[in-house]
Amino acid sequence: MSDNNINQNKNDEIRVIFQDTARKQYEVLLPRNDKLNEVSAEFFDEIYGEPIDEFGTSQRAVAELVDPNNPDNTKRLNGDETLDKLGIWDGAIIRIFPESIAGQGDERRRISALVADHKDIIELKNNNPEIDFIANLSHAPYQYKIIFTKKGIIGLEKDGNTPIYSDHHELEIKLGKNYPGEVPEVKWITPIFHPNISPVEKEVCLGVLGKRYLPGLGLARLVNMLFEMLQYRNYDNDSPYNKDAANWAQKKENQKYITEIGGYKYQDPVETFLKKLEKLSNGNSNKKYIFKPVERQQS
Repeated sequence: MSDNNINQNKNDEIRVIFQDTARKQYEVLLPRNDKLNEVSAEFFDEIYGEPIDEFGTSQRAVAELVDPNNPDNTKRLNGDETLDKLGIWDGAIIRIFPESIAGQGDERRRISALVADHKDIIELKNNNPEIDFIANLSHAPYQYKIIFTKKGIIGLEKDGNTPIYSDHHELEIKLGKNYPGEVPEVKWITPIFHPNISPVEKEVCLGVLGKRYLPGLGLARLVNMLFEMLQYRNYDNDSPYNKDAANWAQKKENQKYITEIGGYKYQDPVETFLKKLEKLSNGNSNKKYIFKPVERQQS
């Protein structure tokens, strides 16, 4: 390798040059401990969009390390490894190009979303001590147990009016094979009394999100939305999953119980809440890296 490999930056970040199939190059500053597939997936999305081959098959990102002394000599890289473990040096050139994968669908996009969601969920947990989670995998998990340690209503006393409370709540979120293009499956595990959660199956009604999910919404915002549901900060009495809870929430005398747990008086159906989410949701919500075009180096 070149002297760059010997004199590589000793800091936690390195400067890497990404190159597309047109040999255009982009400079990006990367943490050494980031996995290559996280960076290459985002570069792939930004440069190639959603490419398909001549057979209509979705394509994934492939990364090759370019030998600076012999540009025609390249080395295929394992995207599951970190940049540091791969031995990527400061100023290294990595070529990214599409590879057709028959029958794989849009798995590359899914993995990229799962990785970004996992990081966002960790950040949400760090910022809110009343939210915790257990994931099924340490990298790109697709199933979560979410734990809320917040006062919420789980039922009613025998008088049919006074709430029964709990400060421990668990729910399960599954991200299917078509995620983020389809809505996650959400199921409450522990007892809950809410207009939009079915009392038996514990299925959570996400309103129009179930019909028109926003891929840019991100899992962390969805979890925060569920956390607010627990507090009756958003609920829909117009199309309830639990009619008893909806009828209870509509009664004026019960508003005091809702406000006591941090909730709000019912105002609008969930469609109004969706409009607020749309303002927050955009295609760049999970973007982490900045790829700056540069004059092409020898490659």
